Amino acid sequence: EVARLGQDLDLARRQQFAVGSQRSWQARGVVRAVLPELNVVVLTHEDLAGYMGSMTMGFRVHDPKLYEGLDIGDTVRFTLTGAPPNVEITALAKEAP
Repeated sequence: EVARLGQDLDLARRQQFAVGSQRSWQARGVVRAVLPELNVVVLTHEDLAGYMGSMTMGFRVHDPKLYEGLDIGDTVRFTLTGAPPNVEITALAKEAP
């Protein structure tokens, strides 16, 4: 329990320094939903180093053309850009099966 709390504290400290500064992260994820009415793609993604651990969440998408042709279950590579917590997907591509 103490080790886990130490890891959580370390992650929180790294996230604190990320707030307010423009950054980019690249990661893989699996499409769980595409919500064009909100301009959001929901992904189960791997760790975004220095920002957040792996989880399932929705991200705003810079250009709606990025999610055209995506299907639930597609594995993708994406780039998340912005100043946390104001980030958005700026690149998104399907990976070959």
